[in-house]
Amino acid sequence: MQYGRIVRVTYTLGGPYVTYIVAEENAAKASAMMKAQVGVDASVESIGRASKELLRAIGLSAGQVKKVDPEL
Repeated sequence: MQYGRIVRVTYTLGGPYVTYIVAEENAAKASAMMKAQVGVDASVESIGRASKELLRAIGLSAGQVKKVDPEL
């Protein structure tokens, strides 16, 4: 895997969002993975790439997901 995806999940229109790093290169697949986890009522959007170095630094393997903590 060369990179992952950064995915934003919003639960209410105009409301706060949660960001996840997904170890999946394909944006559509990464979004579908998150949609399956968070439910159909949430808005899921792939907003960019996560480098292979980032995935390695946070310990993600193919198919894994990690929530980004904004306090870090």
